[in-house]
Amino acid sequence: MGPHPHFSSAAAFCFTRFVTREIVVSRSDRGLHNHGALFALCLVTATLVACNSGSTAVAPIRTGPTLPTPAPTSTPAASPKPSATPVGPPTATPAPANCTTPTTPVSAAGGTVTANTGNFFEAFGSGAFSSTANVVLNDIPQASLPAPLVRARFLHRDTRRPLFTQGAGNTYVVALCTSFGGVTLNSSASLSGAAGIVPSSIPVGTQLNIAINQGSTWVDVGTATVGAGGTFSSSLPTSGLPGIAQAGTYLVYEPAAGSSTISVNLGFALIADDGTAPTVNGLQFVQIEDPATGLAEPTPTTTYFPIPNAGDLDGEGLTPDAQHGSVVDGSNLVYFYSGIPQHAFVLSPNTVDITAYGGDGDSIASLPGGDQVVASGNGTQLAVISGILSGSPVVSDTINNPGGTSDRDGMVISNDGKTMLSRGESGLDVWGVAPVAAHAGSTGTGTTSFSFTLEATLTTTIPTPYGEDGRDEMAISPADSSRAVVAGFDASGNPEIVLLSGLPNAPAVSILHPRLPPVAYRKRQRLNREPSTHRAPLFSLAPTGASILYGVAITPDGTTAYVSSDVGVITITGVNTGTLAQSGSLYAPTVYATAGTSVPFVFEGAPSLGVLPDGKYLVEVVDSDGDVGPTGSTNSTQGDGILITVPIASDHSLGPPAGQLNQVVTTFNDQIIFH
Repeated sequence: MGPHPHFSSAAAFCFTRFVTREIVVSRSDRGLHNHGALFALCLVTATLVACNSGSTAVAPIRTGPTLPTPAPTSTPAASPKPSATPVGPPTATPAPANCTTPTTPVSAAGGTVTANTGNFFEAFGSGAFSSTANVVLNDIPQASLPAPLVRARFLHRDTRRPLFTQGAGNTYVVALCTSFGGVTLNSSASLSGAAGIVPSSIPVGTQLNIAINQGSTWVDVGTATVGAGGTFSSSLPTSGLPGIAQAGTYLVYEPAAGSSTISVNLGFALIADDGTAPTVNGLQFVQIEDPATGLAEPTPTTTYFPIPNAGDLDGEGLTPDAQHGSVVDGSNLVYFYSGIPQHAFVLSPNTVDITAYGGDGDSIASLPGGDQVVASGNGTQLAVISGILSGSPVVSDTINNPGGTSDRDGMVISNDGKTMLSRGESGLDVWGVAPVAAHAGSTGTGTTSFSFTLEATLTTTIPTPYGEDGRDEMAISPADSSRAVVAGFDASGNPEIVLLSGLPNAPAVSILHPRLPPVAYRKRQRLNREPSTHRAPLFSLAPTGASILYGVAITPDGTTAYVSSDVGVITITGVNTGTLAQSGSLYAPTVYATAGTSVPFVFEGAPSLGVLPDGKYLVEVVDSDGDVGPTGSTNSTQGDGILITVPIASDHSLGPPAGQLNQVVTTFNDQIIFH
């Protein structure tokens, strides 16, 4: 196989928009009012060349026995688009004339179609077609790709659809056309590639993007993961990335290194044990959704990834493609790992000691590309670590906390890598993040490729977090990195939920005090977290009706936030509009710690929660107070927690649990990762 030419730049689109708000905040909570909006549009030309080969079918990778080529899943109805006007998949360019034969009949029961070249496959689940469809699946040689590929046309901003990944260095894998003989496709098809179809220069575990041709423009609609032997399998679809959801011309390609911020959907949770595993500390991988169907596993499967001697894992980071991760423990050591999507956990032998930047490693977040992370050691500086992919990680740069504060123990970075929030008892810092040319950092060791600009420090307008570490009750919208939701309690000790808009350079604050029932006592004294001292802790306020807020998660469409409390989950709407409102009642289902027993367990007080990328399920983990404790303490992977998988309806209300797993490890801060 010869060398693989690359795509040149397509088009870049960027915008920020003014949002109506209640409080306008500046770089120090006052002045610098923003009364407008900025809109920028840049178009550049693109060219395209590449290569392709292959021969043998492949199955997806998951824990347990090998599965057949996966059946597809329906594009979720659980996460409606934020636009007021209904928006469907991108309108595809009509299939070319050569996409009419040969045909393979696929009935309403579903089936798998092999391409005319025999080296890739399209699978349809039961109900994908209402009647038998004559499916065409043909390879498109590189030289016959649709032309011209001169620009990426911007789609309506409220659809939140990504464009074809910009920048030189994109590598062609395969292109195809598919049609269904005029029969409507009711649910997304899955795509897999045979051995050798992926160029040997692309390593196992790499994320590939899937794009559809729309008016001579490539628009990203899905992702796939490279498997052993040059195979690939598409990921589960999401509301924003529906995958192959219609007839058309598609391209599978490797985005240029560090250029893609599309979050892959693999349907799993990754839990740092925070010292709760009986004998061996580490990460617990939980497969929430069936990789073949996208439906909730009634009993999720789990794999434990030990990290010896890491006794207090307080923060996790994982890149949007889920390929590269990091974790920091309370002994100030940062560990690095890979192989999560392949269920082949690889712990790097290299660690980084951040003792010089504080006395307690508390949080960590990955930057796009996976080669750099930002870590908090609870000191006056944040540590920027680079060189991860080369196997030689070092602290290459530092970020000074404003005013020399040493309490910024919580941190989040947006999926697109443009916004970072760091938080502690005394306030919240808003940072603008931008890629820059690699240069020597402030430590004199290694290089860094990102700049960090302090845009604001928020104090009086921001609630105080209840606990510490991890995400510290912060969540940035997956659909819009200019918006985030922050939870805590106000100066009077009342629970408070705050929407930040205009991030990063013009943050504004909108405040909501949720309606919560009186709480006579704290049922779960097990939550041995470190309450804030900046303001009075909530323990003494429980009899007055105040409650504790633990964690925040935002739906993939950016419209709704879920906030966990000691009395259940609160649903907050209006994240995308700026008008926050509490929706429905508290969610606190009753489950049973042991199947077949009559002893109920009220599910409330989850220290961390999250929404899967397809928007179909909310996941919570709660310590069971010993109800499902480790059996015999001989299995180092067993914890005392209960995990539930909660369906999210089209109106974002929460239904009865669809899955439950007992004896999971429990993290006592807001840090579980979902992909």
